[in-house]
Amino acid sequence: MAHPRSSASGSPAASGKPGASDAAKLRAKSVPPAASAKGNPPALSYITVYRATPLERIAMIRRGIPASEAKRIFADLSIGQGVGFRALNLSTATVNKKAKQSDTLSPEESERVVGFAKLVGQLEAMIQDSGDPTNFDARAWMARWLTEPLPALGGVCPADLVDTMEGQGLVSAALAKIQSGAYA
Repeated sequence: MAHPRSSASGSPAASGKPGASDAAKLRAKSVPPAASAKGNPPALSYITVYRATPLERIAMIRRGIPASEAKRIFADLSIGQGVGFRALNLSTATVNKKAKQSDTLSPEESERVVGFAKLVGQLEAMIQDSGDPTNFDARAWMARWLTEPLPALGGVCPADLVDTMEGQGLVSAALAKIQSGAYA
């Protein structure tokens, strides 16, 4: 999850940004206890991002997502950083440099990462809502699905569309249609 940029008091609510206190609640919900106890940055929870309100996601985007989180997302999905960063139109060198410096991505870069995390969260929510997820690896399925041409998208791979918000909307709609059985 993104860290708020420091304010005089260090409090997210004191930052004066809209939704800062809501974003702090969102951050608190998605922090694994072990990560916060060790003082490590909290991990971005895909399903929490998906279920967040638009204002909460906007606050995350404006603060900037830590570059290390962008790296972790693609490590989680096993599609490789190069492929993932190219899909989001992010420079691998820039993300790696920012991660090494513990810096955040720009709001423009963060918006694409948050949108992508929301897509993964949408899939996780679909699996939870559809019954027993035993023996189903949602992240492995998502990694495969993103890189295969999809007839519903005119034969385009979903990964080729996620670099824009409009494209992410199309990919989200395709996921929703899969859940409804429209493309089964």
